[in-house]
Amino acid sequence: MTLIQDPLHPVRRHYVLKLDRHADPAKGAVSGRVENLATGQVFDFDDAKSLLEGLARELAEERATSTPPSGAE
Repeated sequence: MTLIQDPLHPVRRHYVLKLDRHADPAKGAVSGRVENLATGQVFDFDDAKSLLEGLARELAEERATSTPPSGAE
């Protein structure tokens, strides 16, 4: 049996999504702020595209700074 050390939803990927009071997702208008609960990093977004770009940036930074699990090649 292989024990998976990394959980499916790791804490370093927990975010709080704060929608702006004028956001109206039903009309495609989304804006607000996202905060990473593990790092405290925050980014603002003005639309769905910038939200996804911000998340992609966060994940790229995570990959760049994380170390592979012991025994990984």
